[in-house]
Amino acid sequence: MLLTQANPGFETHWTPSLVGRYFRIFPAIKVPEKPGPSGFDEILDALAGELETYKNPTVFVHGDTHIFHVSKPLLSKRTKRFFENLTRIETFGDPDTHWVRITVDPSKPELFTIEPEIVPENKAN
Repeated sequence: MLLTQANPGFETHWTPSLVGRYFRIFPAIKVPEKPGPSGFDEILDALAGELETYKNPTVFVHGDTHIFHVSKPLLSKRTKRFFENLTRIETFGDPDTHWVRITVDPSKPELFTIEPEIVPENKAN
């Protein structure tokens, strides 16, 4: 499990066809152009390089933009497909200050169970 505060921008490393496929569900939004280099490029490249041979379940947890979701966001440069063994969890944040329970169970092939825990008193109006 890898934990960071910052959102490393996995989507900035997607192929143009994947970005187009993602944004076509938002017809009023123009597909963003490829951004310039960022400080996370080396980290994402190193992670992708390791995952080419490391086949165990891996979780990357981050906050920063704080729109809770779970996804498979990192592309293999070799296969041009998403790594199935990497799961990204973007955590809750202000104004939706809840938490995420992550359970590790070695008897399960996917290893991690992810459960959002909603704190009723912290729901945004």
